[in-house]
Amino acid sequence: MTTSTSTSQTMPGGFGGFGLNSLPISEERLTLLNRFKSERLGNIRPMSEFFDRSRISKPNGMGGRITNLWLVLTILFLLGGLNYIRKLPPNEPLVIFERSISQKQLYVGLFSVSIPLLWISSAGSTIFWIIGASATLVIGHAALLEPGVEGGFASNV
Repeated sequence: MTTSTSTSQTMPGGFGGFGLNSLPISEERLTLLNRFKSERLGNIRPMSEFFDRSRISKPNGMGGRITNLWLVLTILFLLGGLNYIRKLPPNEPLVIFERSISQKQLYVGLFSVSIPLLWISSAGSTIFWIIGASATLVIGHAALLEPGVEGGFASNV
């Protein structure tokens, strides 16, 4: 095995500061790698051309969705109530002011209070905003994805 030590064939950046020449590979493999780099990787456009940051901005409504205090408090109330009810013994009712309340009644009471709170805090619009943003991302990715090479090898039988 021979290695080349010329600096003209090193990759910019390389592997941790090392170029192709510092790897113990033969001349023909090095030639093959350099040809692959120039033919295949040479056609790749720079990220600045593909991804123009000047045309991308944060949507106006995004901050309001994330920092909706009523929604955060409602979700914390709902999760705290569910956790409290879950930790109660299943066959022992909760006694409040000499009145026993079963676990099922606690769940019904929690949800009957939480649903109006979720309505007031506009949880529905937040959920639909998340679904719409996710769908846009998935559909956009699917539209830009190139088909795999497996399709070229499929036979029409």
